[in-house]
Amino acid sequence: MEKRIRFGRWESATLLINLVCTKIFLYYNRMTVEDAGTAGWLLSVFSSFFALIMFIVLISLYKRFGDSDILDVAEAGGGKTLKILTGTIISASLFYLTVIVLRKFSEDMKIVSLSVSPLSYVMFFFIAGMAIASFFGIEAILRYHAIVVPVIVLGYILILLGVIPKMDVSNMLPVLGTGIEDIIKKGFIRSSIYGELIVLFLLPPFLGSYSKVKSTGFIALAFSAFFLIAGSLVYILSIPYPVSLEPFLPVYNMTREISLGRFFQRIEAIFVFIWAMAALMYLTATFYFMVHTFAKTAGLKHTRPLILPFALIVFSAAFIPENLVAVIKLEANTTNKYAWLVTFVLTGAILALAALRKRSRKERS
Repeated sequence: MEKRIRFGRWESATLLINLVCTKIFLYYNRMTVEDAGTAGWLLSVFSSFFALIMFIVLISLYKRFGDSDILDVAEAGGGKTLKILTGTIISASLFYLTVIVLRKFSEDMKIVSLSVSPLSYVMFFFIAGMAIASFFGIEAILRYHAIVVPVIVLGYILILLGVIPKMDVSNMLPVLGTGIEDIIKKGFIRSSIYGELIVLFLLPPFLGSYSKVKSTGFIALAFSAFFLIAGSLVYILSIPYPVSLEPFLPVYNMTREISLGRFFQRIEAIFVFIWAMAALMYLTATFYFMVHTFAKTAGLKHTRPLILPFALIVFSAAFIPENLVAVIKLEANTTNKYAWLVTFVLTGAILALAALRKRSRKERS
């Protein structure tokens, strides 16, 4: 039934922008400084450029498959075995992302706003939102993104504009930070920031045409790159190195520096509001597509019966890490380093194999 649902580029692009850019509110700006010092923004430019090159390669290969998603392409390239393997890897990756981000957002929310509340209490609201939104289906999730993401973007831009009085161009020196080698090597690895673009290759049946898939991807990449680079640059300009290595939540700490006269203070309240919205939508999207991918891989026609069981599994798995430090280490050593392998390498290999199989069949006929 869901395959007959159609939506446009705007809804799909806002979904992908939120999936990629939510990391800004957690750790991204600090991570770029840790990797390249005062050249963190250049690292962001390089990783975005690499992601763009890889996407151009992938989307050119995708031209042969129209409105088929990556699972259908995998089946065309290697039969049901490759489809099951691909679906398992993608659903497991989305499960891992959902668990890690759920725990991290809940821990951070508890520290910032709900310090006396139990972690399970904070986490329950995210889980409930994920499950309820998933019951409404993909169309409701995408429409909600189309409305709320512009609000989040506006709030984020206001934060960036608010710290302009705190900026100092000398904070960018030395321009190359810890060196060109770190910018290139670590920038290559940090293309994992765009790992959630794997969701784009699950959207073709809903978009309905290759041209929509292509334009949606480029729109999402362009806006995501702009926000990531701008955020990193403003962070470096407003907080001197090595002080910029210290903040627990970089954007939150930036908002605490904003003071525009007597009537505009404590702007961090805006941050908490847009942060919570971005978190809930991120978790809803990764959770829904995890269930959707699992159901399609298993050959199930309906996803709703899987929502509550998977919600309970995600809720339980989120308590496995001992504490927030353990979650940060897990994220730093896995998704931040290797997500590009699933999004770019796995997808590229499947598309290349399917294209070769398709060409060989034409030659035989």
